[in-house]
Amino acid sequence: GIRDDLVTGVQTCALPICILLYEKAPLSALAETAHTLRTNRVHPGRVTYLVDRNINYTNVCVTSCKFCAFYRPPGHPESYILTRDDLSQKIEELLEIGGTRILMQGGHHPDLKLSWYTDLLEWLKSTYPSLTLDCFSPSEIDNLCEVEGKDAHFILSALHEAGLEGLPGGGGENLDPEVRDRVSPKKTSGKRWLEIMGIAHEVGLHTTASMVIGFGETPRNRIRHLSMLREQQRKSLKAFGNGFLAFIDRK
Repeated sequence: GIRDDLVTGVQTCALPICILLYEKAPLSALAETAHTLRTNRVHPGRVTYLVDRNINYTNVCVTSCKFCAFYRPPGHPESYILTRDDLSQKIEELLEIGGTRILMQGGHHPDLKLSWYTDLLEWLKSTYPSLTLDCFSPSEIDNLCEVEGKDAHFILSALHEAGLEGLPGGGGENLDPEVRDRVSPKKTSGKRWLEIMGIAHEVGLHTTASMVIGFGETPRNRIRHLSMLREQQRKSLKAFGNGFLAFIDRK
């Protein structure tokens, strides 16, 4: 039936088939297919969630993405780096409502060294030992590689040792070069974003993936993005038994 055809199409993920499904398949059939695929992998009666907070530790950034109203260039009067008092206030507010994780992300700061990040992680882990620390997107890691002149394996290993437990899926937006070169030409390429995620999987970090909708991209661009994520997931699971734990769609 249609569900079996959809399951086959989703599992093979051939680009023309996936574009056809994306544009033409009935929503009800897609929902049923998604449910079938989920119950094949996890307990069908179990759904989990957690309470977390996204903390932007700095808005200083040098990549000048066309879609971003958050960043400020170095030296701008509205630029900031959060103090530990600022961070503590935000974390205490999270703990008061039962939160268990922080997603800490920021701009591509040209001056913050690896020691700044490791000191921060060590302080967070010692001060708030119950918190899970998912911090610094792959594009921030790539920026830190440039600042330090070190490779991503060295940087991620040092951060992991200091208390980092996972990478958020930020900075991915759309990994298809056709979109990425247009909206964020100075930012980490899609290929490099995936490479850093693969290294994160290798060193034992958990990660998530995401896609942002609204750049004027086509269904083909979206499917290419998803295909690139899927290929990295296959590689990471085969090589390291570790991969993306969740996918977030943003508009």
